[in-house]
Formats: sequence, C-alpha cells, structure tokens
Amino acid sequence: MTFEISPIQLFTVCSVINGFVFAFLLFEKKENQQANRFLSLTILATCLTFTPFILDASIWDAYEWLAWLPFSLSYWIGPAFYFYIKTLTERPVAFRRKDLWHFAPIILNYIHSIYHAIVVNVNPWPWFHHIAEWLESAAILSLLIYLFLSFRLVKTYQHSLLNKVSNTARIDLRWVTQFIYVIAASCALILVFLVASLLAGGKYSLQHYNDPRAFALLVYAAVLYWLSISGFKQAQTHRMPKLEESMEPDPREYSAVTQKLSAAIRGHQLYRNPQLSLADLSKFVNISERAISNAINQELGKNFFQFINEYRVEEVKERLKDPKQEHLKILSLAFDAGFNSKASFHRVFKAYTGQTPQAYKSGASTDPSAEDQTEN
Repeated sequence: MTFEISPIQLFTVCSVINGFVFAFLLFEKKENQQANRFLSLTILATCLTFTPFILDASIWDAYEWLAWLPFSLSYWIGPAFYFYIKTLTERPVAFRRKDLWHFAPIILNYIHSIYHAIVVNVNPWPWFHHIAEWLESAAILSLLIYLFLSFRLVKTYQHSLLNKVSNTARIDLRWVTQFIYVIAASCALILVFLVASLLAGGKYSLQHYNDPRAFALLVYAAVLYWLSISGFKQAQTHRMPKLEESMEPDPREYSAVTQKLSAAIRGHQLYRNPQLSLADLSKFVNISERAISNAINQELGKNFFQFINEYRVEEVKERLKDPKQEHLKILSLAFDAGFNSKASFHRVFKAYTGQTPQAYKSGASTDPSAEDQTEN
C-alpha cells in the first residue's frame, strides 16, 4: 500500500513531531517546573487530537486498531492550558485531587469508539451515533470556556504585576493573551462551521469535510509551533503572594512615606536596578510592602511600575539633553537607567513624554500635557 502526503500534511506532521519534542523538553525544564508540566500536557493533547486529521482515510481503513489509540484528547486541552496559566500566575498552588474533575470529560471523546466496538459493522442506533459525534465536537465549547478563565487569570496577574515589579519584560505574559485571542477566534470559526453543518443535515465532525480541513491544519500547525516555542522561552514569572498583614500608617502619613521613598530612590539611584521590586524597596527603606503600595496608589495615584519608571525616564531625558553625552547611544542610556528591554523602554518613554526617544533627543515639539501620561 502506498500513501500520498500533501505539503500541508507534511508541514502539519512536522509540527506534531516538533510538539512532541517540546513537550518532552518542557516536562524536564526546571524553570516554572510545575506550570511547564501542564503546558507539556497541553501540547501532547493537542498533538494527539489532531493526528487523525493528518492521516489519510486509507490508513484508518487498513489499520482499524488505530482507532483505539488515545488520539482524541480534545477535552484535556482546555483544562491543561488553564492550569498552566493558573500555576504561572497564582503560585504557590498545588494541583489537588478534587481538581481532577476538570479532566473527567475525556470520556466524551471515546463514546463514539466504544459504540462501534460494541456494535461492530452495524449502526442500530443512528441517533446515538450522531449524539456521540456531537459530544466529541463539543470539546470546542469546553476549550472556549477554559480560554476565557485563562484570560481572566492573565489579566488579574498583569494588573497585580504592575504593583510588584518595575520591569515586566518577559514575565508579563503578553504572548498568552495574543495566543488566546487567536485560538478563540479559530474556535469560533469552527463552531460556525459545525452549526452550519448541523443545519444542513451533515455530519457533526470536521473529519468528513476535506475543504476546510486544509486551512484548519495550517492554522493548527502554526499555533502548535507558537505554543511550543513561546512556552519554552517563557521566563520565571513573578511570585504573587498576598501582601503581609502589618500595622498600616494613617492615610495622613502617606505623604511622609512617599517622600521617604523618593529620597531613598533618588539618593541611592535604586531605580537603576532593573530587577527592583516592591519587596526589594520594602527591605531597603524598612517599610512594609502594603504601606508602600497603599501610599503610592492612594497618595500619588500610580502603581509601583509607574512610580519607578518615572525616575528612569527622567534620567534618560536629562542625559539626552546633556551635550557631553551626545555620543552615547540612546539604548545604552536606557539600560544604565534601569530598563532591561528595548521594546519596554520605547513603550514606557513614549507613554510618559508623548514622543519616541529619538524624537525627544532631536527636540521635536510635543504637547506638554503628554508628559503626565503613564502606562496603564
């Protein structure tokens, strides 16, 4: 028997092989270890779920025993990804036994196969057969629900992060939100296709439609590469423990707190430390994290990220105006001031000044009110 494989199938097969490799690497990676175990499961479940779409129908006819391999794991993709995000953003967190119910719907992936195993080569209950196929395709709804829950976790984490650290590059999970948008849009399109198929009296599974499958495989392959590589590159995220309970200063003392903070930050140029966090500043000035956070939020109307980066931007602005430092590269000045990413520096600088660093250096005119802008 000879098998033909199209370029799209070949590209998808390569993405699956790549997925298996990265799943193994992520499982063994020490950084974000607990989270990466869930990401590894997400990738494995995705690879196995889409394998039947890659193989030609003649292969399934020739080797019927393949239908009993654990290919359909679509009901595990959503919860595995959700616990990946949950573990990244809410540490320390343990996967408890009661959380296993999230993975229980896997049985819905196998009702169809069990049905055919019981009634071999016959179909006495067509209605049950169609329901089984519908339940298998309904995994898309499960994935959408878990994507929504994951999105909420990321947004909460990103908001909290701005009150904890002064640099968010590589730990802000921007790629995750972008990934969720793409997957959600893809699932929505698949749902439209399935509903249209239902109304037309067709099958409920995408496996029976060759035209849209080629496009779906291309999207799947690209997404699998994206998830594998971005997940492997993800740096250690910031721990988000609750602020310690302590005696808080009277709100009328917040002004004194912010003055003490400013004196320490300016006098010791603490902002030049790219890894400066709320915990670091708390230890240096001997003021509780909660007191510092409340003083910055309520007295200044800012978060920690904005508070520290103002000092960094001001230093860069001063040095850009200094003729003696005209020979220095702008990026060098940014790194000296405490920025640790070119993209982050440009984004923050423009948010505060309304200009790009190069435009500011060249003396381009700008609206003075833009100076007060801060990054949300």
